[in-house]
Amino acid sequence: MEKLKILRKTCNYTQKYLADLLGVKTKDISDWESNKSQPELKTLRDLAVIFGTSVLDILCNETVSTTHWQPWQKEKIIDSFWGHIGILLCNSTNIKWYPITSATAQRIQESLCYDEDILDKLLSVDTLNNHFLIINTKSIKKISLLDDSSDAPENWEIPWDGYQGLGAEEYYNLIEEYFCDEEYFYENTSEKLQLVIKDLIEENNFTEENVDEITHSINIYFSDNTSESITIEYDSDFTEAITNIEMGISKFISFEDSNYEIHFISTENIGLIDIPLNLYKKQLQLYEKQLQQFFDNE
Repeated sequence: MEKLKILRKTCNYTQKYLADLLGVKTKDISDWESNKSQPELKTLRDLAVIFGTSVLDILCNETVSTTHWQPWQKEKIIDSFWGHIGILLCNSTNIKWYPITSATAQRIQESLCYDEDILDKLLSVDTLNNHFLIINTKSIKKISLLDDSSDAPENWEIPWDGYQGLGAEEYYNLIEEYFCDEEYFYENTSEKLQLVIKDLIEENNFTEENVDEITHSINIYFSDNTSESITIEYDSDFTEAITNIEMGISKFISFEDSNYEIHFISTENIGLIDIPLNLYKKQLQLYEKQLQQFFDNE
């Protein structure tokens, strides 16, 4: 796990210090970093929380997004908290603010400044508070970028989960799991992290109903300032619909919700689509697996 070594050094943690945090031996950290062994899921979750990221980011080959603010680090594999993106929809006076990483901020700025065809495209943005945003640049008033060193604007309204989200993407996965698969949660989560999750649930007055809304509901904001919340399941074809739109295959988002209603929504009338990031990532994994199976069968 080369990523573990990079994350540890980025935070200026010694192997012993990290071992003490996890309640393991220093040799365990050394073995994990040198790929001699792998930590169990309980430990991976603790690591994800310590480094402000997710288990998926630690294990995959992509860049690690972290809520930690680390402007001094130079490792390209680590993408840390930078500030916020603000989105002002048409017929609205309230800007929606979301925490983002430095690479995301740079990509947004380059796309809006240098991509001559940006008005014919959808701009996708991962946030650090569990949102995957699809922005229709034709149907919004303004996009703002505000780094962490700037003063908050007058109309500043931070989301329910705070300035930088809950602190780690893995928290959102664990909160959902607590309500949806409690037995699995207790089997694969350390006792210390279980207590943290229970405190977050109590602090935010989470129930099975509102957690389901947070983790499975897609919020669609239309250009006339109306909105609609639609609940989908993990096996929905929503990710394929988004991919088709981004590739220019379709001008409609078409998908089935959890009540088996089929929706056809014109992208021209959409300003913003707000999807729970953990839902989108799981959907994307499923979609890529299905594609791979299709090509293997061919």
